[in-house]
Amino acid sequence: MASDFSIRQAAHIVKAGGVIAYPTDTIYGLGCDPYNAEAVEQLSNIKSRPPGKNFILLAGHIEQIESLTELTKDQKKQILQVTQPTSWVIKAGPSTPDWLLSKDQTITVRLSKHRDVQKLCHILGHTITSTSANLSGLHPARNALELHQRFHSTVDKILANQKKLTASPSKIIRLCDNHILRD
Repeated sequence: MASDFSIRQAAHIVKAGGVIAYPTDTIYGLGCDPYNAEAVEQLSNIKSRPPGKNFILLAGHIEQIESLTELTKDQKKQILQVTQPTSWVIKAGPSTPDWLLSKDQTITVRLSKHRDVQKLCHILGHTITSTSANLSGLHPARNALELHQRFHSTVDKILANQKKLTASPSKIIRLCDNHILRD
């Protein structure tokens, strides 16, 4: 777990438009302020990501997801009941920035159970973008050493821990019909 100081420092960097690397519930991720179009573009460039590919947004609590979507009471309950890391494709709300939207006007969100992510989102007051810590087409960083080797010169801050993460991405479910897009 990162220190409170490191998490506050990372939040300050994100608020200023920077990109960070950080541990999530599943893998190391790269993230930035989803409300800053330039930061989102910079994140895409760091990953050498094809244009138009969207990011997952990690939230520290359900209210951060609700502000971006139009969840029903039952959908909110379903998200809160899941115990394994699950990302949800959801119809975006009217206040969601255009650069976060997929072609079908959806976004992908996950309620994180990782303490550092929860603290980071709490300090930010909103979600953070999340994408695997890898260049497009390569496997994600599995530990702090790989994370540093790949991204020390391209991100503004690295929050790492000594724990080896699963290196397995989250399950993705389309919430409107519960269709599993990635298991």
